[in-house]
Amino acid sequence: MKIKTALISVSDKSNLDLIADFCKRNDIQVISTGGSFAKLKELGLEATPIEQITGNPESFDGRMKTISFQIGSGILFDRGLESHIQQAQDLKITAIDMVVCNLYPFEEVAKSSNDESKRIQNIDIGGPTMIRAAAKNFEHVAVLSNPLQYQSFVENYENSKLDREYRKDLAISAFKMTATYDQFIVESFLEESSEHLTKPVLGEEKNLRYGENSHQKAQFVQLKKHPENNLFNIEQLHGKELSFNNYLDMDAAWKSSWEVKLLNDLEHAVSVVKHNNPCGLSASGDQLEALKHAWLGDPVSAFGSIIGFTSEVNKNSAEFLAEKFVEVILAPSFSKEAFEILSQKKNLRLIKTSSRNLNEKEAVYRSICGGLLVTEEDQKYDTEFVVKTKKSLPEEMKSLRSFASTCGKYLKSNGICLVQKTENNTLWMVAAGMGQPNRLEALERLVVPRFNDKENLNMNDSLLYSDAFFPFKDSIEIANSVGVKYIIQPGGSIRDEEVIEACDQFGIAMEFTGTRHFRH
Repeated sequence: MKIKTALISVSDKSNLDLIADFCKRNDIQVISTGGSFAKLKELGLEATPIEQITGNPESFDGRMKTISFQIGSGILFDRGLESHIQQAQDLKITAIDMVVCNLYPFEEVAKSSNDESKRIQNIDIGGPTMIRAAAKNFEHVAVLSNPLQYQSFVENYENSKLDREYRKDLAISAFKMTATYDQFIVESFLEESSEHLTKPVLGEEKNLRYGENSHQKAQFVQLKKHPENNLFNIEQLHGKELSFNNYLDMDAAWKSSWEVKLLNDLEHAVSVVKHNNPCGLSASGDQLEALKHAWLGDPVSAFGSIIGFTSEVNKNSAEFLAEKFVEVILAPSFSKEAFEILSQKKNLRLIKTSSRNLNEKEAVYRSICGGLLVTEEDQKYDTEFVVKTKKSLPEEMKSLRSFASTCGKYLKSNGICLVQKTENNTLWMVAAGMGQPNRLEALERLVVPRFNDKENLNMNDSLLYSDAFFPFKDSIEIANSVGVKYIIQPGGSIRDEEVIEACDQFGIAMEFTGTRHFRH
């Protein structure tokens, strides 16, 4: 394919020098618009103003400049049909062989401004028209819709590799880009409705090592309408490629550790995650203390885990982990000494992440056969606790309530946990039972044995949290039998009074949060 004429109309002018030099080297005639025309001239490339082709001036503050019969025909006519070639000659249509175009930055404007008129002004009309026309006619036209494509395009063309499959790939990228652009516009206007749940607007893709199992393929597809700080933009510093399961566990570790840190105003939080459950969570004024207690939460399950830090990993923490097997460590940064120690493990993934903003709204998407379930992220943080028993929680237990509810909130339901505070004010999840079909077994078969496995702990120092109400008093009877004295739970059962009476009978203090935190 030989390119004789190119149309260049870009909002993002990065890398445009590559195209300008390419056109000069290959004696390509260029048609261009306003700002692009001026930039090309600055780069030493003389172009034909688009008005000379359309026969009409740029009008209505730039709303009309590229949409025309002449431009559309020049891109769309089929060079493989003699009838089209003859018609183009009769109509004096200039054949356009390459379209270089990207769109007004609607996404950036929408994220930074709630001004509807400003958003509307940044909805591109002519650009998508030209891009889609060129993509449709990829048999004869090359379309570049992203500045990152320029270098490889130039290399392919000048090495005679601008074949049909490559042009088709460019067309697919163009159609994906315009589809995403339109969907982002739709979602931006619909989000003004309080009833609207954001639908996924898909962006870039990353191929993953494998899916949930090694025989399954997997990708990480970017959500265009996402919180500014997210896991698509992580930086992998070391280790082998990430898998589907790694990302799921990283999400749980990142979210739970930052929520614990931000809600409890402690500098260091550490989350140890296995199969999407925190098996250890801790927050402290000292990073090593937080790490040790998070690991101690369930040292057996911590084998092969993913660990999330909210502060730079230091040498002491790295030395603690040096002889332990973990899959991934994610943190805002790693000290030089810590990185040198941890990078000795060639497969260990070291991931640099951003902080988390609890005020940014998120949506959760789950696919089922036939569709997509959409729900708001559980961003309700328990701050109000209502005393329901004759006894009240002492002050030292009240300081654990927010931490306990955050720990329990990230456990798969049914979830119950015990939390404590050490003498140096380190908060930690002492024992947890999660993912059980009934609440009684989560307590009796998991929480209690895991607590009893630990030495020198007193149940009187523990606060028990349940992610949903106790449907019967049997859980209270089990709790009493092992010495539990303090409980918080959502409440809401038709047998709440029966549960409260059992607590009063055993001298247990209990408070209701009023909010259930199921996690499936």
